[in-house]
Amino acid sequence: MIRFWRSVLVLLLLTALAHGQHASPADFDTSYRPSQIVSARIQRNFLESIRWNVSAEARNNLAAAFAERPALEIWQDLVAADGLKTGNVADALTAYWVLNWVTANARYNLKIDNGPIQAQMRQAMADDPNFLGLSDLQKQEMAETYILKFLVEHAALNDAMVRKDVAALGRLALAAANRFRQEMGVDLLALEPGPQGFAPKAAPSRPAQ
Repeated sequence: MIRFWRSVLVLLLLTALAHGQHASPADFDTSYRPSQIVSARIQRNFLESIRWNVSAEARNNLAAAFAERPALEIWQDLVAADGLKTGNVADALTAYWVLNWVTANARYNLKIDNGPIQAQMRQAMADDPNFLGLSDLQKQEMAETYILKFLVEHAALNDAMVRKDVAALGRLALAAANRFRQEMGVDLLALEPGPQGFAPKAAPSRPAQ
């Protein structure tokens, strides 16, 4: 379901990038009623994927970190200043897209207004009949999966920045760009955030002849 929705979302966002946003999505509600039981299952499945796709050690370290402090609480502290909240699909996706754009473009110190990107996400969801038919459980699965992915990727980026590891930052940038290109068909290097959300980068002006 997550993979199917991701494809639909990408198509909608690409349309928005090409043609601009239309009716204001400000009143469209992308929140859901969370369940702690569902959260526990999502986290358990995510940790198992880390175990098999990365290593048992990475899985254990991540599980220990989440046992010390809940994952959703960590995420909320990281994004609160950007006006994003748990229990909202658009907010979870906004944070994930912004993090990957920053990582891919190595724009670590750029202050990004998340509001227009959040509106762009809401617009995509408001326009999609598949999203309108999702249950709270499905919305929670989608949002919290991206939240967990955000935490892992944010931790890796923060660690490389603290260590000033240029090689690691380069690998993370390449991974972020490739991840979006291969999984979503989106070139993060060709986009930039602005007052309308993510939009194609302006073509460089040619010097006057």
